Amino acid sequence: MTRSISKIRLIAIFCALSLFAVQPGFAATKSVSKLKSAGRTANSIPNTILNGTSAPVKTIGINGDFYIDTKNLNIYGPKKNNAWPLPISLRGTAGTAGNDGKTGTAGVAGADGKTITNTAVGGGAAGATGATGLAGAAGSNGAVGATGSNGTNGSNGAAGSNGAVGETGVSGSAGPAGPPGPAGATGATGATGAAGSSGSMGVTVSDLAPWRISTSIAGTGTFFAVFPLLEPNKKYIFTIMVNATRVRYPGEIKGTIELNSGLTGLRSSSLTTYLTTNVDGSVHKSEMLFQGTIAVGVDVDSIKMTVVDTTGHSLADPINFTGIAWLTEVGSIT
Repeated sequence: MTRSISKIRLIAIFCALSLFAVQPGFAATKSVSKLKSAGRTANSIPNTILNGTSAPVKTIGINGDFYIDTKNLNIYGPKKNNAWPLPISLRGTAGTAGNDGKTGTAGVAGADGKTITNTAVGGGAAGATGATGLAGAAGSNGAVGATGSNGTNGSNGAAGSNGAVGETGVSGSAGPAGPPGPAGATGATGATGAAGSSGSMGVTVSDLAPWRISTSIAGTGTFFAVFPLLEPNKKYIFTIMVNATRVRYPGEIKGTIELNSGLTGLRSSSLTTYLTTNVDGSVHKSEMLFQGTIAVGVDVDSIKMTVVDTTGHSLADPINFTGIAWLTEVGSIT
């Protein structure tokens, strides 16, 4: 019996190999590429049938290949989108048992007339067991039935009418006023309330202390003027005006401002003034104007102003500066 089952399995595997041995990629050509073993990944290699003693992993084979699990007699394929589909069993349905041998007819009593120990008529010998039938082919899956159509929705019922509003009852007449009660005792003094927040500081006007730049090196002669401290988490608007005076030499004076903390809460617009030479050599005057807003962080901060002689001609012709600043606290900045 075991040899018959093994023979049936070999026949089934041979049939499966016969079904998938010829693939479109195997058309006759002048040269044939040699097939590689399981685990190929190059798409230029023709498709083939791979095998192993377990289910295939994703990295085995290329799209279009088949794979036979020789231990469990399952076939996979064709591989599509770099994934193996569900297996199909190569085992056929169990064969029907062979017919039992017919019961033999009763033997004829011997003519010698000898006495027998068993007077019952003996039955014939049992017939030999019939050979096991071949495995039947697997039946095809039935077609999926068509989906039934959805039923139509029932219509909505009509809305019920609103009930009538009941009449308003008549108000009762006011009762007579009661006599005044006696004065109550003076209550205890309440606790002191929390201090209110500080109000806006209004407009602060500050005169800048006069200073001078006298240098022969271009881009130097920097002067820092630090303005009054700005409170944390506050917002301000400001205007700073600087006056520059020199005797004769023309040149460029450049001024910039930033927060002393180096944070980015300051936005400003500034004008850089250029000096021109007067024909009569009189005193040259110019102005620089800064305007903008400040949003202070969690710590106190201040404004730092830098003024530079960009030409370096102020050593023999010093530049004298004066200025004034306006600072106003605001509730918000847009």
